[in-house]
Amino acid sequence: MPSSTDHAKNPAKNGMDSESNYDAETEKALNAIVTHLNELRGDRPTVQIGDGKTERTRNTIRKILQAAHKVFTQNGHGGLSLRKVADEAGIAVGNLTYHFPTKNSLIDAMMREALADYVEEHLSQFEADRDTPLDILLNVVEFYVRNARESYQFFYQLWGFAGSGEDARDMVRELYRPIGRFIFYLVRAANPKLTDAQVRQAVLQIFSLEEGYKLFIGMGPDSSTAIQSAENDIRVITKRIIQAA
Repeated sequence: MPSSTDHAKNPAKNGMDSESNYDAETEKALNAIVTHLNELRGDRPTVQIGDGKTERTRNTIRKILQAAHKVFTQNGHGGLSLRKVADEAGIAVGNLTYHFPTKNSLIDAMMREALADYVEEHLSQFEADRDTPLDILLNVVEFYVRNARESYQFFYQLWGFAGSGEDARDMVRELYRPIGRFIFYLVRAANPKLTDAQVRQAVLQIFSLEEGYKLFIGMGPDSSTAIQSAENDIRVITKRIIQAA
């Protein structure tokens, strides 16, 4: 039996109808997603900066980034200083600046490390479950909301940072770009009939929806039935977005 790859190379020759073409396009999109996520996994700052270093140095880098995440979440970019992060990490400022000479370089690495944590969660959807692309997408957006119950304060600070200046906005935009590409491929796989313009529209709607949930979950109250049902609601609404597009 010819593979879906063979069909994709020459659909007319193989007499492939539109439905099987969608199957080939879905497979292509899923392969692109996994490749993309694995590339992002390799971009983790603790991996890149720690490459070739001793275990002690790698542990120091991890402590610095964990401390930066904590200080940023509690105090925002305005309240984050290299000294505060060094104190939180239990190291000298000079040791910190050896790896991260500026505040912006530290914030950039901290954010990319947070992105890498998200990437691991995305990859787990492919490794743990062999669901349909739509189910994977729904699992991912549900994860966004579930994660926000603990991390909403970080996202408050993240968007505050994005509004502090053009450089900050560019940094946050670059942070979101890889995940936006991931969602684009996943929407494409979930509904291969969509045009590129329709996929981009759906991605914007999904991002706007899940980012809004992150903010309102933090505002509470926890007893709100709407907030309690947020994970299920985002699955339902995301599915409608994909089907309506």
